[in-house]
Amino acid sequence: MVFRLSRRSFLKAAGATALLASLDWGRVVNAAIETVRKGEINIVWFEGQDCAGNTTALIQATDPDIVEVLGGKSHLAGPGTVTLPFHETVMPEWGESALDILRAATEGKYDPFVLVLEGSISPDEKAGGPEFSDMFCYIGEEGGKLVSCLEWIRRLLKRAVAVVAVGNCASYGGIVANNVLEKSFVKEAGYDLFEKWSGAGWSYSPTGGVGFFDDPLRGHKGLVSLLEEAEPFRRFITGECSLGVGEIRADCRPAVAVPGCPSNGNAQLRVLANLVLWAKGLLPLPELDEYWRPRYIFGPTVHEQCPRAAWYAAGDFRKYPGENNEKCLYAVGCKGPRSNCPWNKVGWINGVGGPTRTGAVCIGCTMPGFTDSWEPFYDKLPYVGASVEELEKYLATGTVAMVAAGLAAGVWAYKRSRGGSEKSES
Repeated sequence: MVFRLSRRSFLKAAGATALLASLDWGRVVNAAIETVRKGEINIVWFEGQDCAGNTTALIQATDPDIVEVLGGKSHLAGPGTVTLPFHETVMPEWGESALDILRAATEGKYDPFVLVLEGSISPDEKAGGPEFSDMFCYIGEEGGKLVSCLEWIRRLLKRAVAVVAVGNCASYGGIVANNVLEKSFVKEAGYDLFEKWSGAGWSYSPTGGVGFFDDPLRGHKGLVSLLEEAEPFRRFITGECSLGVGEIRADCRPAVAVPGCPSNGNAQLRVLANLVLWAKGLLPLPELDEYWRPRYIFGPTVHEQCPRAAWYAAGDFRKYPGENNEKCLYAVGCKGPRSNCPWNKVGWINGVGGPTRTGAVCIGCTMPGFTDSWEPFYDKLPYVGASVEELEKYLATGTVAMVAAGLAAGVWAYKRSRGGSEKSES
């Protein structure tokens, strides 16, 4: 293997972000698949309150084609050799046979494994939810009692060597965690549970669903802060502990967010490959940003990488959504100056697609707070002055010159580069 390196040589050579950004990811993913194929590291993929959009995006991945791998048509792995023991959407087993595999994972029969989460998770009765709240999200039953998704997560976290949250729902709660807006109407209809569990850190949504990570824009917690079983992962993301290449410990375990609505398939494969090969002792863990995303994917803003940047620089903006031209989308609501992802630059699949490439605005789907903090999608971002202080104090929404938007993007990028964070105003 050409990826093995000591911690000393790695630190001498480059930072983790620079190293991981420069890798030949086709070869890296292939190496990870070979590791999984041999059963050295397994993958358990758990879906909660989701639409399976991230699984669909994974199937669209081209680096390599995951359908060929899972179907045994790839030269990398023959039929039935990839060890993905549990994935509700693609596994051939169903019913009790599928549950037996999930139980086996919780009992250690698939150790070591990387746990992939897709979809948000709601509180259950054990977490302080009301009677019958187990029904908000459950898979199977034991002894005549439903087993909530949250209970499965409790069991799986005890054994997982790493967690990868794919999609915005699994990362920060996503659309499922959107706040109840018509509070009086909903309460008059006899439903006020969202007010009860939101005080305990769950989201102010109809089911209280949250992601694995905290959502600092909407203010609710994530499973990493709400579950005792997630303590090793919380210690890692808060910097209380760190891990070397291949260093698997019970008291410190990595967790990484790969948000999006959906998350890009190649991004999922790259992060999964990174975590699998870290566990095998072949790659360092990725450097994470303030929202626990790998910097080698989510470093620059959409604005900094946009193919319409020349029109922005020229002050040439669309006058209305859907206008059939190449002009910058900032004036019609693009959230690119405040969002981070590369897909408008490199394309969604094989260099093709990406919102701003195809004429759509960026809606902030890789960010916490999505969608509450980023709506209305077609409203312009607030204008700000040139200083970080003004970024916090003087968010206006009216008639300041459009050039101020450039300052907003610049200050935002500067603040992120210095390790700061920022709240979204909407």
